[in-house]
Amino acid sequence: MTSARTLATPSTQSFPFSRLPLELQAQVLLHCDYFTLKRIQRVCKSFKTLLDGAMFDKALFRPTLTPLSQDELVALAQESGSSSDSALSVHPAIQASRWRVRDLAEGFLLYDDAPEEYVKYFRLNTLAARNESATSPAVHGMKVVVRRYGARDEEDVLIYEHSEAIEHGYSGAEVRGPITMAELALTLFKLEFQWKAYVLDWDGNGISSLLPFPNGFEEVSAELLPDGSAVVTQEIFGYAMDD
Repeated sequence: MTSARTLATPSTQSFPFSRLPLELQAQVLLHCDYFTLKRIQRVCKSFKTLLDGAMFDKALFRPTLTPLSQDELVALAQESGSSSDSALSVHPAIQASRWRVRDLAEGFLLYDDAPEEYVKYFRLNTLAARNESATSPAVHGMKVVVRRYGARDEEDVLIYEHSEAIEHGYSGAEVRGPITMAELALTLFKLEFQWKAYVLDWDGNGISSLLPFPNGFEEVSAELLPDGSAVVTQEIFGYAMDD
């Protein structure tokens, strides 16, 4: 005979996630970040078909995303209004990466944000994410801005600002594709290379003596302006300034 104590004891048996309805699995997975989804897609074959579906195109910044039209971007900007949450987000690989620019002719080396002894370098043209959309939602044009601030008397002083536009023009009957992660990264690399040239002219420091870019004191943000223009801004803080 089963005692009342036994009946009152809750079951500790786990319920397999894979036995949930697909719709519920998808809703749970949509709360995961980009890198978690990529890891699940790589190691869990049972979820690969689900993650390969169009429902996850936006979360995984897939290159199949169709860039929003100018009217759609304007409408999205109006909907977001003055909300602190931007209507535009940058590819997580841009947010998480660090890089060194040695020579524009030699390519670009990226490395992950890990302790120096565990750093792994990758060339931009070998990254699986290089052809993914640079932003969500996808856009076919943006302005990229880099600002660097120096520390003087416990205040941040703007010492350098440069920008460059990326625009996919029309090519016959072809649909304009999205700005890719590689295009955004390449533009940031070019702006960093210009910064190094600026420093060489400024105080004669050698390029090799400069910190990697970004150097851990940077902020990357994306903004959708009222006219539908997309702007990605990288701000770097903490560069030492001498009086």
